[in-house]
Amino acid sequence: MKLDVRGLSIAVGTVIAAAFSVCAFFVAVAPEGTAAFLGYLLHINLSGLTRALTWPSYFAGASAVAVWTGLWAAVTAKLYNFLISR
Repeated sequence: MKLDVRGLSIAVGTVIAAAFSVCAFFVAVAPEGTAAFLGYLLHINLSGLTRALTWPSYFAGASAVAVWTGLWAAVTAKLYNFLISR
């Protein structure tokens, strides 16, 4: 079964943009708490690395992460389709 490259890349980009939005919400509401929580998850000290979230930085980040992951999903689907056809 071949993957629809365009469909997969749009779906992955949309899901990642939604996850980015949830994360951005928590950063906007509680930046220190979010940094502490992520620091515990990653086992690193993120205190002092918090910064203000603005609308332009949110839209730039959401767009960039959606496009970047969508492109990687397209490359993955193309490679998958190539490998199963052999």
